Amino acid sequence: MNFTETLQTVELIIKSGEVPLIIGESGIGKTSLVKNFSDKYGYYLITIDANLLKEGEIGGLPTIDEIPWENNGITKNIKRTVYAAHTKLIEINEVLRSNKADKVLLFIDEINRCEHTVQQELMNLILNREINGYVLPHNVRVAAAMNPSSRYDNFENSEYQVVDMDPAQEDRFVWIYMDSDIKEWIKWAMSKEGDIHPHVIEFISAFPEYLHTPDSRDSVKATPRSWERVSKAYKIFKTNETPIPINILYNAVKGNVGSHIAQDFISFIESYKNPLIDAKEILELGMIAENIKERVSKESHSRLFILSKNMLNAIEDRNLRQEDISLFSKLLRYYPLDLRIGIMKGIKNDYPIDFYNKFLDNEEFIEVFFESYE
Repeated sequence: MNFTETLQTVELIIKSGEVPLIIGESGIGKTSLVKNFSDKYGYYLITIDANLLKEGEIGGLPTIDEIPWENNGITKNIKRTVYAAHTKLIEINEVLRSNKADKVLLFIDEINRCEHTVQQELMNLILNREINGYVLPHNVRVAAAMNPSSRYDNFENSEYQVVDMDPAQEDRFVWIYMDSDIKEWIKWAMSKEGDIHPHVIEFISAFPEYLHTPDSRDSVKATPRSWERVSKAYKIFKTNETPIPINILYNAVKGNVGSHIAQDFISFIESYKNPLIDAKEILELGMIAENIKERVSKESHSRLFILSKNMLNAIEDRNLRQEDISLFSKLLRYYPLDLRIGIMKGIKNDYPIDFYNKFLDNEEFIEVFFESYE
């Protein structure tokens, strides 16, 4: 399932009191999804990287303590074994005690990249909500994530070095398989959170198969996360006061996505002659010019999708003016029917209800909506 479907599924599972286990390839956005969920629903996020744990760490190292003990009227101090709480567990209590938040999401990442003994300790915490005297507060919810194992269906060729849980442990989770999705990635890339360079977005929209290449024979495989790093390097390349040689950029891109894709990316930016239609220019002009209509008719679905997202973002920045919504609706009339319907549904599903209601108040938008289903 894609990012949005996974997010909604995680919400349902956590509300039901169960523990979601998100399974997906490295770099597709599992950690970003959990952060998004925490921000959306007001959880304070605390992450434990299971692959960094050694036996005894999460359970706490034993220490000796003395307590008074009364026996037959005689009081004396006796020694007992107590366990030091892990720093992440202490953080949970500190957050709740200091009222930084009224609920916490404890995220266990890479749960199948640690030893069996560590897994068993984590399972006590996750399922029994207690370990060696430490009890998770009632307002703490738990989620976990891991990379797929080669013994799972559709992942037989995966090369992750994982430690499989036993069937009894696996049965304690609600499994959610997350996939990369080009439209979901483009939406994220164009958001303030993603902030991916437009040229990188256009390249991926032109070559969607390059977004994620887990089956590539290249030793370096492209992932959504690696394109984020490419964008950062490319921004520096474009704005650096001292020009950076193109071969240096190539080296940086190759180190993120592999040599074959890097060559195509460099060729793409060197021959970049067809910029996207400028959404803000359309809004400032206040009309759909003939040359815009002609360009729309020749654009690919991916580039038209990017244009619509740019225009929606610009409309939001301009305080959702009705004349801007009318102009956007007129532009949609020149879009392919399937894409037009998908974008209009996306306004309902991907934006706040107040945003969508502004469009429902617009006669032009309603007309285009019903025309699309005639």
